Amino acid sequence: MPNILEDLYYGNLTPCQRSVRPDSRVKELMQKQSDLESKLNESFTEEQRANFEQYLSLCADLLDANCLDCFATGFRLGARFAHEIFVETDAPFAELTMDET
Repeated sequence: MPNILEDLYYGNLTPCQRSVRPDSRVKELMQKQSDLESKLNESFTEEQRANFEQYLSLCADLLDANCLDCFATGFRLGARFAHEIFVETDAPFAELTMDET
């Protein structure tokens, strides 16, 4: 069984570097976006193209910050679930274990 701590230590965990399946909806949307971006770039003046590139860069930065926040929030939520499942004992009834009487 893989050791997640070893994978983390050696840098083998890279969830942000996943590839997109060729038959997925995401791949289709990415292609449409790329096609539209090419059409727009062909119709722009140099100044408009520069502004558009700056806009795309800012969108990418914002998306990256949002994805990082969603990842961290999900991870924290999962940790809170695990903590409550394995640590919290705030319940009105005794635990269901064989050694309790």
